[in-house]
Parts: sequence; C-alpha cells; structure tokens
Amino acid sequence: MVGAVGAGVSRSALELKSILETDYGYSVEILKASDLIRENAAKTSKGSPSLSGSDRIKDLQAVGTYLRDSFGEDYIAAKAIEKIAIQRKVGGGYDEEKQVPQPKRLRQATIIDSLKHPKETKLLRRVYGGIYWQFTVFAPEVVREARLRSQGIEKDELSGIFTRDENDKEGDHGQKVSKTAYLSDFFVRNDGENDTRLKSVIERYLEIVFNISVHTPTTDEAGMYAAVSAASKSACLSRQVGAAIYSEDGELISVGWNDVPKALGGLYSVEDGEDDHRCYLWGGKLCHNDRKKEELYEKIFKKLSDNGLLVKGANKNGLRAALIETPVKDLIEYSRSIHAEMEAIVSAGRAGKTGMVGGTLYTTTFPCHNCARHIVAAGIATVYYVEPYAKSLALDLHSDSIGTTTDGKSKKVAFLQYEGVGPDSVLKLFHHGIERKIDGRASVADKKNALPVLPPPMDGFTTHEKRVIHHIESVEQRPDDKQAG
Repeated sequence: MVGAVGAGVSRSALELKSILETDYGYSVEILKASDLIRENAAKTSKGSPSLSGSDRIKDLQAVGTYLRDSFGEDYIAAKAIEKIAIQRKVGGGYDEEKQVPQPKRLRQATIIDSLKHPKETKLLRRVYGGIYWQFTVFAPEVVREARLRSQGIEKDELSGIFTRDENDKEGDHGQKVSKTAYLSDFFVRNDGENDTRLKSVIERYLEIVFNISVHTPTTDEAGMYAAVSAASKSACLSRQVGAAIYSEDGELISVGWNDVPKALGGLYSVEDGEDDHRCYLWGGKLCHNDRKKEELYEKIFKKLSDNGLLVKGANKNGLRAALIETPVKDLIEYSRSIHAEMEAIVSAGRAGKTGMVGGTLYTTTFPCHNCARHIVAAGIATVYYVEPYAKSLALDLHSDSIGTTTDGKSKKVAFLQYEGVGPDSVLKLFHHGIERKIDGRASVADKKNALPVLPPPMDGFTTHEKRVIHHIESVEQRPDDKQAG
C-alpha cells in the first residue's frame, strides 16, 4: 500500500485484509512500515519516534529518511522482506541450506502499510515478481487535512508534513510518495465518509486479480491506458508524458506526447531518419532546458559579482548550489519539446476534430501551468492525472478556473487524481489469455479457491529473499560515520 499522510492507507489496508480473509479464505498479516522504522530507530542518532500527534509523523519521517540514507533507499522494504521470510516459518518448512523458510501452498498474504520510496517498490517487485501487487490510496488535500486536524494536529504544521511526505527535498533518500504511487497496479480514491464505496472498489480489483469473472476496462482505465501508450513514443530526456482526449460521449479524439515539434506540423519521430532532430540526436545531445538553466546560474553569478553584491569568498559553485534550492531549478520555459497535453489539443485542431468542449483529458502527469491554461481555453471539462507534478503552478495561477473536486456545483475545470487499474497493468490484467468459458458457458471462479492471474514462481522468490537478508545484515554491520555522529 502507498499513500500520503491522511489518505487513509491503514483503513484501506484493513478493508483489503477483511475481504481477503472473508471472501477468499486467506490468512492475512499487516506489516506497518512505521513499526519497522520504530524497531530500527536505535540504529540512528535520532532516538525513538514520538507516539502521538504531529511529532509522531515528523519523527517517523526523519528516522525513515535517516535509515534510507544510512542503509539504502530500499531499506524499509528489505526489513519487510526479512519479516515475511521469518513469519513464513510458522506455516512452511525450513531449508537449512538456503536459510530461508520455504513456502507451502497456503492462502497467505502480507500487506505492507505503507511504502514511501520508489526503490522500495522496485525491490519488492524484483523479489516477488508477479505475486506482488501495489495499491495507491489517495484523497484530496482538504480531506486529508480534516482527518489530521481531527487527530489534534494544528493547521500550520500540515504544510511541512505534506511536502516532506510527498516529495522530500532531502536528496534521493527522502520520502517520495508521489513517485512511488505512480508505480502502482491499482489506484483507490478514499474520500468517503464511510467505507461502502471503498469496499466496492477493492472488491472489483480483487476480482480482476483472481479472474473471478470477465472484467473489462472502464472508460477512465481505457483513457489512461491510451495516454500511457502515447507516452512510450516520447524521446524526451527528462520524462515521458502522454495524454489522450475523449469527447463527452466517450470517443477518442486525439493523443499527444512530449517531444520536439517539426516544421509543417506534428512531432519528430523515428520514421524521420536522418531528419530526426530530437534532443538525444541534435545540438550536442543535451537537455536544452538544463543547459539554459546552467547559463542562467552563470549570468546571475556574473551580474551579482559585477555589482559587488556577493560576500567576500563567494564562488560560482556555492551560488549555484544555493539557487538549486530555489524555484529557479524548477523552470520549464526552455524546453524544446511541446508538452503532451498541448500536442493532444493541437493535433485535434490539425485534424479538424470536434468534440473537445466538455470532454475529458487523461494525462500521465499533472499538467504544468502552461498546459493548464491551454486546457482551460480549449473547453475541456475534466482532467485525470496519475503522477503529481510539484513544479506546476496551475492551481496557484488559475484557481479561478481550475478546481480539484466534482461536486456538481462548480463551473471550474476539474483536475482529479486517477482512480482505476494502473495503466501499466492493463494488459497483464485484462489480456492475460486465461480461458473465459467452460463447456461453452462463461466461467465464474470460486473465490475460496481462485488463484491470482500471475501465479507465483514457487522455486524463485525465497532465493531472492535470502540475498536481501544477507545484504541488509552486511550494511547494518558496517561502520557508519552518520551513526557515530
């Protein structure tokens, strides 16, 4: 499970546990990442985290970051893997040679509540392959804020907690919930006042995982899959983004991806051969947005130096390091690429397509403020995105035109986080090739005996667990200057 503070991850984990146990006959264990952090806090100089209030959240964030910095960005996941291997000893055998309990064919599941770093996801997928499933749980910030306020956390403390949780600025080892969430197989909106809708959404996802009966993608799932498919065409050196626009009637109008535009319309592509002038082939093979920002750092240093505005001993590298900590680093004005959302809008115009007004735009990443103003002007009514984009000022600059809810009363363009099967998982879940009928009739599996669509490699993951356990034992035992300090 992945989710920002206040999203209700723990509540969702309990609901998932209940359904797996009641409907599917599983024995389910919940491993809380906060417990793993607390158990290993003594390996840091931070001390044991507080037990309640905002201090509890801040302390867990700080200790978790310290552990990742000291022992690896996937350390919390590695400790979860160690726990899973030890707990399996209760229900399985034990292979002395491999030193890892071996699994029997039991209906057992472990829920990890909750991951905070993409390296944690990557380690768990590397170890468990197709038997690892990741759920992102989200809720609008106003809902998350209300939940934390009800726990006695003051409003002025929330901003720092939210920012550090979603995209910690403390290097690569900080919390990166936004980037971790993007890697999920399922996205769950948990903003209701009760759990009725939450339960319904999780029940559908489990029926898909266990192939209980025929399921097909929703309109939103098909739309986001189209956006991700478009993103695969991007050769941008920074990030691949895709977008798809559907009419109000559900007809696909256009798709777009971020790449360099070419004369007379469209984007460069591999078909252009020697005339392909995308950044990875042209102009020194540089990211021109990064190059321009480096030039900007140089010009700022020179101007300040020439005007005697720098303290004695200041140097260019020191100023650059300071500027990187400011929004100057986030400038997006110098890229050669047209953004995916803009290309989707422009390509519809090139083709003379109608139906954009009142339609829906699906995009893999929250639109930047440049794209946002075009989306508003185009008449699009709703935008769904998967990954947040911290650089975007869309909600600051266009709060008069853009909202983040669909209450039926607002006349604003709704920018909403996507709920549905993860677009990268659409094919493996909806096109798995398992027979749909028995003796000419549609088959409906018995939940108590159904197996996931991707069966576990019974002879593989325990070996990977052993390697992970040996690795964390070695990094925990090595001398560490940070621990000493």
